[in-house]
Amino acid sequence: MTRSRGPIHAFLAEEHVRLEALLTRATEDPCELDAASFAEFRSGILRHIAMEEKVLLPAAQRANGGKPLPLARRLRVEHGAIAILLVPSPTREIVRELRSIFTPHHEAEEGPGGHFELCDRLLAGEAEAVVARMRDYPSVKVAPHCDGPGALRTAEEAMSLSRRQTAYGGRRSTEN
Repeated sequence: MTRSRGPIHAFLAEEHVRLEALLTRATEDPCELDAASFAEFRSGILRHIAMEEKVLLPAAQRANGGKPLPLARRLRVEHGAIAILLVPSPTREIVRELRSIFTPHHEAEEGPGGHFELCDRLLAGEAEAVVARMRDYPSVKVAPHCDGPGALRTAEEAMSLSRRQTAYGGRRSTEN
């Protein structure tokens, strides 16, 4: 039996598929990354993160009596790590590192009983309005890549830095 997805789950899962297609297109040529496809992916994933961080998570927390959802901190750490890995110029290694985060991240969001399903339940009466706000969310400002000595290039380093920033309430932006 296939479960139907609520509007939040359906919208954000479709976004995941769209973004994965862009990343796949960026890496199709074994010799060279497609810079235009990667730039579109980068801008899209930063907007996607912003939609979740600025619209979905706050709405879900309000609907949950002001308490953060069980996966909120983990998702914020992973969002931060993804954003950190988008700072340096893209390489195949960075794409592999991004995908190493995406696989468990998307499962936590989209899997049975996952974050999106919980959000649809909590926000049932306003789920369509939340989706409309996410759909209308503006593009985020994307800074040029920075390849200096402080640029992190592994998921482990990015996750560690994001955990520290999230734990101490450090300002973490979804814009590079």
